[in-house]
Amino acid sequence: MSRTIVSAVVEQDGCLLMVRERPPAGPEQWVLPGGVVEPGELAHDAMVREVHEETGLTVAGPTGLACVSQHAVTDEPGWDGTWTVITFRAERPTGTLGPLDPDGEVLEAAWVPLDEARARLAAHPFRRRGEPLIAYLTGTAPPGALWLWPDGPQEPPVVIPAAATGPITRGRRDSGTGTVRGPG
Repeated sequence: MSRTIVSAVVEQDGCLLMVRERPPAGPEQWVLPGGVVEPGELAHDAMVREVHEETGLTVAGPTGLACVSQHAVTDEPGWDGTWTVITFRAERPTGTLGPLDPDGEVLEAAWVPLDEARARLAAHPFRRRGEPLIAYLTGTAPPGALWLWPDGPQEPPVVIPAAATGPITRGRRDSGTGTVRGPG
């Protein structure tokens, strides 16, 4: 089975938006708001939905890509399979803070000072979930990096930085100004 999870890095006034959740088969933990992409749902739409469900806040959509990680789970019933986690940046949330989680797993949503947020992410029991986020938040990995664990969860990850050459477009780039123009 392959599944995709989305999460959101939402910063405001030196704090990071986090949720305290109690998963069905595990201890309480602090994580970024996010969850599983539903069948037929686009990842960016899932991120907006999950932020609202888990925090009560509304974001317009992603403003950037924080990181992507992919790993296999082979030792946890119900979670076995290949997982892709896409973490977006989002800004300017509106609304009233408070979980609206239909699954009842989110116990609390809060603005957590960045240092404390990094410590909470470091304490997450699932290394493959916390390590890319901490590296992004501390600047030790570039935005948009891809994290892979091809040799298993106990081995070091392979981190592939995002391309530094700019986006691929369907138009053509003016060599003098760098402006992208439509096809033709």
